[in-house]
Parts: sequence; structure tokens; C-alpha cells
Amino acid sequence: MKDVFDYLEQHFEEDLKSTQEFMRLKSISATGEGIRETAQVVKAMIEEVGGVSEIIETPGHPIVYGKLDEGAQYTLLIYSMYDVLPAEEPDWISDPWAAEIHDFQDYGKCIIGRGAVNTKGPTAAFFNTVKAYKKIKGKLPVNLVFLIEGEEELSSKSLQQFLVDNKDKFAECDAMFFPSFGEENRVASIFMGVKGIVSFELKAKGGSWGGPKERGIHGAFAAWVGNPAWRLVKALSTMVGEDEKEILVEGFYDGILPLAKEGEDALDASADLLDEEQWKKAYAIDRFKWDLEGLDLWKKMLTVPTLNIDGIKGGYIGEGSKTLLPHETTVKMDIRLVPGMDPEKMLGKIRNHLDKHGYSDIEITEYGKAYYPSSVPYYSTSVQTLKRMYELMGARPQIWPWNPGSAPYFLFGKILGLPYVTGGMGHGSRQHSSNEYCTVKGVLDFEKSMVYYLNLFPQVAEEMSNRE
Repeated sequence: MKDVFDYLEQHFEEDLKSTQEFMRLKSISATGEGIRETAQVVKAMIEEVGGVSEIIETPGHPIVYGKLDEGAQYTLLIYSMYDVLPAEEPDWISDPWAAEIHDFQDYGKCIIGRGAVNTKGPTAAFFNTVKAYKKIKGKLPVNLVFLIEGEEELSSKSLQQFLVDNKDKFAECDAMFFPSFGEENRVASIFMGVKGIVSFELKAKGGSWGGPKERGIHGAFAAWVGNPAWRLVKALSTMVGEDEKEILVEGFYDGILPLAKEGEDALDASADLLDEEQWKKAYAIDRFKWDLEGLDLWKKMLTVPTLNIDGIKGGYIGEGSKTLLPHETTVKMDIRLVPGMDPEKMLGKIRNHLDKHGYSDIEITEYGKAYYPSSVPYYSTSVQTLKRMYELMGARPQIWPWNPGSAPYFLFGKILGLPYVTGGMGHGSRQHSSNEYCTVKGVLDFEKSMVYYLNLFPQVAEEMSNRE
């Protein structure tokens, strides 16, 4: 592959610029800003590497579908996303849509911008790789089918029905691969699955229990009028123990499965790569809620489900003082689920808990589609190809039974019957936060790793087939 690597190095400046240009497109799924324009650009990117592509409408944002037929024996489904989160945080060091290069922390030159790591940076870099590979070799060693959606940050609301309705479009695929920067905290990672998620909102409003019903009123009237903000805070306090280690919602932990031996063994094998001090530094925290260390601590992140408060809104939160008694207060929350938990039942348990504690008036609204927790075997084509790719790049990967985050991967197994994996060289972080970044060096490392992945996949697929 040296000739392809040489080409990537010689043309890296233009690849870097194309990656920055793609990041500069606003494609905010929450508001719809720039969504359709970006979808058109993705379609053009598929066509530029010799594929055919179409934009398929859904009840939400469109999906970009494409095919690159190289006459190969094996076919990879390349799944990705072109949507990003808003970038409203006030402490960005530069315009989050400018994708400027800065010296950042101790990582050297970095692209700073929304989507740098999640995941417009790696998406653009992947297309750079395909273009270079075909330029030098003429064609890829695998066929590619592209599914690039615009609602991942909205819980992939339309994806499940799309896959059901269009299952035949993926009949020839052998595995799903989500190209991404996989060197979190400078350690390459393999995630054999993901936690599930349920996202929802609770709203407390004035009503028969008390509180103003139509509008906020003068704060002085708190002397004899109930406050929806206090009501919501009190309701939330019934859901967790004093130290947040235990969730008190009845039946919350039902069905949880123990960590499988295969996952336990994989994690144990790379336990020496776990570095909680580096993690605390990267995420600017002083301590964990668990008084543990080493493998026991890391297993908590993987095996413990969560009930998280994403944000609370109500009343006046502007500059200065405005004494107000609000008429409603909302909290956005998410539940992360581990294997064995059923996301379809979780909001019913929250509802029962609120009713049992006297808060039947608090409303629940679910956002998007719930994700089931999901995992693939260690000896799957997708995982073994990624492992070998890292090793050829000189990286010893840290292998996780599943990612503490969530993604709609269960659909690829459930509907299409495909193994999956996400990864690649390249470092970036601060997704869902200000100053999201990826390293400039990491973009080139990622491109080279994708050359390996594409080249290795048919070899590993053949080996796995013989193994069976």
C-alpha cells in the first residue's frame, strides 16, 4: 500500500482543506439548517469517487444512499451521518462553523469546529481515502454501499422504517462499517457494541396541585402559590439515591445481563491501557462517583445503566435579577441501557414512579426512537478487520464489550443481519461540547488506516468464512 500512502501524503494539504470545507457546512438536525444542502454535497461526494447516488426522502431528514460497484466478492455497508448538533456554547475559541486550525491544549495542530470528530471530519476523510485508492489502484478491493443519514443526532428517527422498506438495497452487504476517529485519549479503541438509549422530557406545569397555569407571575406570590420548578426538582430527587450511585425507579434494573465471558476476556486483555487519570484530565473532572480504580472502575462505566439530566429550563435565567414564579419547568433526560434492558418499557417505569410518588401531573414526552443495546461477537469479520488494521498501524487496541455511548447499530443486526464496527486511527474529542476538535495529524493517520481496512476486509472475511 506504500504507493497509496505516498499519494495521500503528497496531497494531504488539499485533503485537509476539503475536510474543513465539509465541516463548514451547517447541517444541524435539531433545526434543519443546512440539512438539504449538505445532503446534496454528500451525494456529489459519492458520485465523485465513481459511485451512483440518490437522496431518499423520509418523514424527517433525507437519507443519502449510494453504491460503488467494483466487481469485488465482498461488499461493505458504509454507514455515517451528515448531521451535527447545535454549537451554542459560549466558550468556543473560534467560530464553530469556521473549522479553523489552532494549536490546542497539548495535541498540536487541531481543526476546531462542530463535527470535527462527530462525524463530518472522518466522513470527509474517508471519501478522500477512497478517491486516492482508486486513483492509484484503479478500483477498490471491496464494493461499497453508502447509507449516510441526517437524523443521527435526533435518535435516527426515520432509519428503522427506511431499513425495513429498503432491505433489498443492502442484500449484498457482508458487514457494516462506520468510519470514525478511534483514538480517544491517544489510545485506539474497538467497541464490540453500544449501550441503548431512551431520550425524553419531563414537564411540570401549574394546575390542580397548585402553581400558575397561564403565565409566570411575581415571585413574591411564592408565599402562597406553589412553584412548578420546585415540584419538578422534588420529583427528580425521588429517582436517585443521595450519591447518584443507585437509581430508585422501581424495576429499573430488571433484565440486566452479566458481562459475557467473551467481553470480559477482551476487556481484561487490554486492561493495562486503561488510564483514569488521563480520562479525568481530558474531561476536566476531579473525581468519579465510584471509589474504585483500575478495571473495576472501568467496568462500572460499561455495566451500569444511567438516568441522566441533560438540562433544566424554567422561569427567568437571563442577566441580572427578575423575581418570577414560573408557570412551567422542563427537564430533558436520557436513559442509557445495558444488554438485557428493554427500552420500550423504560418510560412506563418512569411514569409509574412519578404516579406512585404523587406526581401524576408531570408530563412525559419521548424524543426520537429508542435504541436497543447491541453487540457483535469478538470473532466477527468487522471486529477482526479493525483489530488487524490497528496492529498494522502500530497501535495496540483497547477492546471494549460495548461503547458507553449509543448509536442505532442494533438495527443493522436486527433488520439486515450484519455485523458492525466503528473505528479508525485519528484522535479527536469534545463531541457534544465546545471546542470539538480533531488533530491534523490524526486526519492523515485515519486516511492511511482506511486504506488498510478496505484492503484487509476481504482477506479477513475469507478467513472468518473458513473458520465457521
